Amino acid sequence: MVQSTALCFVAYYPPTELVASIQLGLSEGYTVYVYDNTPNGDDQLSKILSPNFVCLGSGKNEGMGIALNELGQHIAAEKHSHALYFDQDTLFTAASLQWINAWMELHTADLTNAAVVHFQANTQQTTPEHSSMKNAYFLISSGSLFGLEALKKVGWHSRSYFLECVDYELCARAHFANLAVLKVQGCPGLDHESLQPQDEARIMGKKIGFRLYPWIRIYSFIMGLAGLSFTSLRKGHLVFAWKCFRNILTHTVTQLFAVFLWGIKKRQEIR
Repeated sequence: MVQSTALCFVAYYPPTELVASIQLGLSEGYTVYVYDNTPNGDDQLSKILSPNFVCLGSGKNEGMGIALNELGQHIAAEKHSHALYFDQDTLFTAASLQWINAWMELHTADLTNAAVVHFQANTQQTTPEHSSMKNAYFLISSGSLFGLEALKKVGWHSRSYFLECVDYELCARAHFANLAVLKVQGCPGLDHESLQPQDEARIMGKKIGFRLYPWIRIYSFIMGLAGLSFTSLRKGHLVFAWKCFRNILTHTVTQLFAVFLWGIKKRQEIR
């Protein structure tokens, strides 16, 4: 199913790892699409010369909502059935792409009504035949396969979300429309963590990693989830509303703990 599936990314001052991922996708036979949010574009991407590489963008940072919206529509217009998306800081291997392709060939019936299928990282690796598949409420975009025919029914990614919750909002609309939102475990080689910025604090001799987000991202995430929670209540989806509210609580507690660890780290640096 490689020919019917496009590989896509959103770039913002792309690291060298993204260029390597693009070249890997091309070598595996994929047509690769990038929406470049780097102001005035990026020279690294302009140097990729391949008839199977397409770079979109407006010359300014449009955010994730517009970028994913434009990618979905463009890829669908090029007659692809699915778009496999990775963030620029997600690492994957040729084995990852081959595993996903094999899984798709085994699950064509499951893909018919699926809006989003997320291939999870950091899980026990299995063969595509023995991978587990479960329904989900929320899925992150990176590592996700978008069913373009399904998205035509429910609508593309919302252009009104700049970054936070653009993935959750799409999952909500898919859920309301009774389209499948699936998570699949067992794919090898996926790594969402290594390129993520992370701090460490030492407590009782043990290192504890944490990631403290800027306040504007925390605020945007909480407000986005609150909006989805109220929308779910209005539409009568009580479980989905509760999932949104629970995510607000979880994110708030996690970031408060990150602030605590950040304070400990600063005191240790002073000493």
